[in-house]
Parts: sequence; C-alpha cells; structure tokens
Amino acid sequence: MKISKTLLALLLLLGGIARAGDTLDAVIGRVGDQPILKSEVDRQVQLYRMQVPQDPTPLDSLQKMALEQKIENYVMLAQAKKESIFVKDTEIDEILDQRIAEMRSQFPTEEQFSAQLKIEGTTVAQLKAKHRSDVKNMLIVQRLIDRNLRSQVTPPTTKELEAFFASHKDSIPGEPEKVDLSHILITPKPGQKSKTDAQAKVQQVLNQLKLKKPFAEVAKKYSDDEGSAVKGGDLGWFGRNQMVPEFEQAAFALKPGQVSGVIVTQFGFHIIKLLEKKGDQVHAAHILIMVAPSTADIARAKRTVTALHERVIVGKENFNKLAKTYSDDPEAKNTDGKLMGIPVEGFPAEIKDELAILKEGEVSDVIETPTGFHIVKLEKRYPAKTPTLESVKDQLVEYLKSKKMQELYEAWMKKLKAQYFIERKL
Repeated sequence: MKISKTLLALLLLLGGIARAGDTLDAVIGRVGDQPILKSEVDRQVQLYRMQVPQDPTPLDSLQKMALEQKIENYVMLAQAKKESIFVKDTEIDEILDQRIAEMRSQFPTEEQFSAQLKIEGTTVAQLKAKHRSDVKNMLIVQRLIDRNLRSQVTPPTTKELEAFFASHKDSIPGEPEKVDLSHILITPKPGQKSKTDAQAKVQQVLNQLKLKKPFAEVAKKYSDDEGSAVKGGDLGWFGRNQMVPEFEQAAFALKPGQVSGVIVTQFGFHIIKLLEKKGDQVHAAHILIMVAPSTADIARAKRTVTALHERVIVGKENFNKLAKTYSDDPEAKNTDGKLMGIPVEGFPAEIKDELAILKEGEVSDVIETPTGFHIVKLEKRYPAKTPTLESVKDQLVEYLKSKKMQELYEAWMKKLKAQYFIERKL
C-alpha cells in the first residue's frame, strides 16, 4: 500500500509543531537556522502509526517522509515571515477554546473533566499556553497557503468533468445494492457462573503479580487479548480518545512502572501497567480477562430468539414491536429495529447469504453470527446502480479541486525550497 503524502501532512499539522527545547537529542535536519530534532520526527511517525496501524510502510521511509513534511512546514513559516503574515490573538484564542471544548465533550460532566486535569497536574490555562504556539503556526501556514494557492483553485469546467468521467468511469464505484430491513438481535449474555469464573481468573492474575512475577509473563499466560498477550500485554503508544473512557482514565492516571487495580470496561476486567509517558501520549500494557458467555448462556439466547421467531411466523405478531421490546441492538428502542438504506456489502456473510434469497416482506430464519442471533425482515431492496456523471458530479468536483490544489502546492513548494538553506541527515 502506498502511503498518502497528503494524509501524513494532515496528521503532522494536527499533531502540532514540537518545540526545539522540548528534548535534547540529535539534529537530523535544518531549515535556515531552524533545527529539526529526531524527537520531532519520531513523534509524528508515532502519531501516524497509531492512526494507520495497518500501513506496512517501513519505518525508515516514514521517518524520511515525516522529516520532509517538517522541512516544508518550517519553510512555510519562514516564507510567511517574509510576507509579513500574522494572526490575531483573538483568532488563536478561538481555536484554543474550540479544542478545549472538544476535550470537555469527552467527559460526562465538568467535574470529571476537572478531575482528570488535576490527575495530570495541569489546568485549562496551562493547556492553552502549551499549545498556543502550535495553533499560531498552524493558522499562519493556512493563511500563507490561502494567499498563494487557494485563489488559483477553481471548479472544473463541464468539459473537464465530462472528460475525466469518460476516462475513469470504469474505476468510479457506483451505488451499491441497499436494503431497508427490520432486525432483531439477541446476544448471549454471560450468566453468574461465567462472571464468577472470570473473577476467579482475575484473582489468579493478582496473586501472580503480588508474587512479583513479571507483568509480561503473566500477560502471556492469562490475558484474553490475543493481539497483545503474545507481546506481554504491550499495547504500544496511544493518546486521548483512542481507548474506552474507563481504560483511558486509568492509564493516564498511572505513573511509569505503576500497575493499576482491576478496571472494568465493556470488554471485561483489565489490569494496566504504564510503561512510559510523554506529554499527551502513554505507552501501556494490560491483562484482559473477558467475561465470556458459557455454552449454557449461548443455548439460552438461542431459545429466546427461536421463541421470538415463532411469535413472528406462527403468531403473526408485529415484528417491529417485538424488536423494540426484546432486541439487544441499542438503537432498536428508538428505531423499532428498522435499518434504512443499508448497503448489503456491509453485513456479515451469514446475513448477506440470507438477504440474497429473501423477497420483500419475507422474514429470515434465525441467523447466527459472532455477535449473536439475528432475525431480519426484508422491507425493500434497492438494486445497485452504475455511476452516471450526474450522480457523482459533486464528488468529482471536489476530487479535481483537491488534485489541482496538490499539484499547485508541489510546484510552489519546490520553488520555495530552492530559496532556503535545507539540510537533511536521514
């Protein structure tokens, strides 16, 4: 997979500009008198890895791309200074206020938000002061780009749209087959025995840790998180809003080397060890003990869904009333189990196979998937449509404008780089 340069640039911009005084380490680049530190580049690569973990691009390639984006950013800041571009304090304050509001929205109450700030030893005022320079530089770069490039990007003409569509129509996706359906989901729920067994396993883990057994060794032996267990529970680095709230709050409250108590989330019981912490990023490991439904719990769920199926087919009861009352789909209470205009390709294979043979108004047999047992009623089917220029016109306009902007940016940046002393050590 070829990494998108634009995506990496966006992540670098969102991640802010690391200040040279943050860490004393190797200088791996320079724009004029502005040094670029290895820690800056590593931070941006780390951010990208967290956002796109499946990208197989080698580390050295990512580092070179991140360095180049750092160079471009500093070149633009230098050019903005030449062009006397500035931003008002009120503009910076507005963006900072928006970011703080976004952070607040992640907490149910103002009290919980304040408590988390206290745990991290900071205040709203300190957060604003810390990120003020980053936001100022971001706004300056945006203004520079707007002044030099944005006005040159005009919507494509009708002839340009027609020519692009004609030459690319085979690769432009059409509208997929969609369905309206009603849905009942019954998920197997762990009974008391399953919960008791899980709690006993948690106690085993705690006992092992009390005996000073290495955390990684205990994780490999006991953790139900298969992905991290083989790595000794290591979850890598992560930031805010990447984990469920209970887990995140516990992880960020720990000090490096500290192990948490038992944390309960929707996934089960966790014990967390904080390995490292840098700014708004933490590196943690965990042991997960899941509360999995037993064979008896699964059988009970199947009896429930079979009875509901009989009430629909034999008893002729209203499907949507049953969905509202019994379905475990959290949205069913508000929608009466109705799912409207859903692409068929988005369903699990087991449901897709059933939808393929259903006629409008028909009800499926009980369908078993990894998430539970389902009954679906096909309300309406919308056949797939091949794309027409009219149906994709808006998307094509935005794509071609974006493409033009990228071409202008690359040509402009090439000229800018020639005007500044640039050094690369990667």
